[in-house]
Amino acid sequence: MIPPKTSHLVERVAERLLRSGALEGSAAQLLEPGQSPRIDTPPAAETGAQPRPVPQPVNEIPPAPRPVPVPEMPPLAMPAIVDSVGTMPGLDPVPDLAQGPATIDAVALERGGMVDWSRTRSRISEEFRLVQRQILRSAFGPGAEPGFSNLLMVTSARPGEGKSFTSVNLAGSIARQGDHHVLLVDADSKRDSFCYSLGLAEARGLLDLVANPKLDPAPLIVKTPIERLSILPVGRERERSAELFSTKEMTRLIQSLGRRYADRLLILDAPPCLSTSDPAVLAPVVGQIMFVVEADRTQRDEVEASLDLIQACPTITLVLNKQQISSRYTFGAYSSYYSS
Repeated sequence: MIPPKTSHLVERVAERLLRSGALEGSAAQLLEPGQSPRIDTPPAAETGAQPRPVPQPVNEIPPAPRPVPVPEMPPLAMPAIVDSVGTMPGLDPVPDLAQGPATIDAVALERGGMVDWSRTRSRISEEFRLVQRQILRSAFGPGAEPGFSNLLMVTSARPGEGKSFTSVNLAGSIARQGDHHVLLVDADSKRDSFCYSLGLAEARGLLDLVANPKLDPAPLIVKTPIERLSILPVGRERERSAELFSTKEMTRLIQSLGRRYADRLLILDAPPCLSTSDPAVLAPVVGQIMFVVEADRTQRDEVEASLDLIQACPTITLVLNKQQISSRYTFGAYSSYYSS
């Protein structure tokens, strides 16, 4: 940029040159004050030259290229490797959170028919102590066969004779004694089984293990307030109970449970002999049977017919239930029957 003083001198020199006629044409026009230079450009058709492209402003950012759309890939088809119960083949099953409570309380046990064992010298507690001695001697005494002798089935001839009451209280009596653990198994699929009273009607259990051999029994076993007493519910597959009890998988499962928990007494609360064929199916695979007879109600021919059905078991013990005791020094009636 020309300073103001120098610019004034240039204007004076240019004025003198114009007056003298030394500058002509376009050069003179450049120096005339207030005039803008004019550049005549011939048309492109006359000169044959191509028009100059209009320069783009340097401060503008060229637009970004439009993205090329990428076609969506179809989802990959995954193989169906999860079975009907939510377990992976060959792996331990995931516990079912909806199978029922992990434990049951003392109130539930009372609803299931368990007596108050805090009264250690009650008549009924002494009667069960008399019964359990022979059961434990056959299960764990000299000559006992682990995995077989510790399997005890409790049944009766007809419904309502007290076989579930006997199962629950025999299990509680032995567990409270403290010498042996007890696993009480509900093997009765009828609606009046003790698991309904305990709130375990929708829990997985015995029948589910038969229907799906991949299941592990351990997560299905329910704890109780009695430290050495646990329960295996009957399961959800009750509609298929007749089919499942007649399979070889049922006998295999009972034998497997007996061997796996050889240090425990497994008490199977089975249905009555004259109601279903389930006791006859289980008789060959258990080491002992406790047969409950209701006093003044069960007929002799019913008892004999029932014993014929379960005679495959080597040891059968008869317990007389609901007997009216007249003497204050008598605990109850108890006898044993050994099949040939």
